[in-house]
Amino acid sequence: MTPAGAIVVALGVVGFVIGWWLGWIEFTVTAAGCLIAMLIATAFVVGRLRIRIERTVEPSLVMAGEPIGALLSARNPGRRPTRRIVVEEFIDGVPLPVAVPGLAPGAEHTTFYDLPSDRRARVNVGPAEVVRTDPLRLLRRAVGHAPATTLWVHPRWTIVDPLPTGFAKDLEGPTSDASPAGDVAFHALRPYRAGDDRRHIHWMSTARAGTLMVRHYVDNRRPVLAVLLDDDAGAYHDDRFEVAVEVATSAVMSGMMQRWPVSMRTSSQWIAGRLHPAGRDDILRSLTEVDTTTDGPTLVEAGAALMRAERSTSAVMIVTGSRSAVELLPVVNHLRSKARVLVVFAGEQRDDVAPVAAVPGATVLRTKDLDDFRRAWNGVKA
Repeated sequence: MTPAGAIVVALGVVGFVIGWWLGWIEFTVTAAGCLIAMLIATAFVVGRLRIRIERTVEPSLVMAGEPIGALLSARNPGRRPTRRIVVEEFIDGVPLPVAVPGLAPGAEHTTFYDLPSDRRARVNVGPAEVVRTDPLRLLRRAVGHAPATTLWVHPRWTIVDPLPTGFAKDLEGPTSDASPAGDVAFHALRPYRAGDDRRHIHWMSTARAGTLMVRHYVDNRRPVLAVLLDDDAGAYHDDRFEVAVEVATSAVMSGMMQRWPVSMRTSSQWIAGRLHPAGRDDILRSLTEVDTTTDGPTLVEAGAALMRAERSTSAVMIVTGSRSAVELLPVVNHLRSKARVLVVFAGEQRDDVAPVAAVPGATVLRTKDLDDFRRAWNGVKA
């Protein structure tokens, strides 16, 4: 029952009581009219509507800023035509009416509508409800059809180069065809190519194959990067935290795409690591929901936990907002004895806070946005 319907019912009850008590026929007629209106409204909303509603959201994981929409299809599987209906979709609890015209038996109608994807967020789409009401809007009936689905709008990220330093040397480590040539790790035998070092010719294999064969040596040194995202709410203002999340995501995703070992945690929770395995989509979903906190562990505690779990780490990148060098010095001193440390200050610099020129024991990068970070990161020298 809608608010209008409740008013009609109340008028009918009051009119009937007054008409019966005082004997006023006008109030009795008013009560009868309200009753008839409610009976007519009931006829519009009762009954079974044979229609099938389906929703498709593809892909369900998109980058912030990329356009994405949902496709809502309505099909009439019955033998009689259906009348015009309204389907209400709920986008994060906000109803979105979608009109579906009358459908002939077996006919189908599809509607495309945009979904919000301008900022990283977990967007709940649905459920879809078929809404039936009467012309006076006295009664309203909503029947659920398509269940709710989730759209993950993950942070923006870009591919950056691996660090030119902080490599973990492992002469017996893994090699692959993608490993850079050079070093002393033997990978495979292959035919001779112009420019190959003749000292690498394998004469026994050459004799068997009838063509020059050389030993292919590769560089199996790997940068093992750990990313520590500062999620203390006091270190950020405006959109600085969004930039920090994008920077951290870029470092992690670039490492995964280049098949370098990488781990990540915020001050208060793990995202990925040796003891917390996660795939690409799992990491992006976790970073979609990451947020600032006011009662999490300190950076020193988070850094210590990171190094205890990831002992092979060769470089640690700390992503923060507007912390001072004094605040960062304890965690940098703890980490620099085990790995190279980089500190990335994300977002626009506040006018009332002096920029940190240097942090002893760490390489300092300052970035305003994602493009600025890519240029600064790729410009880091050993």
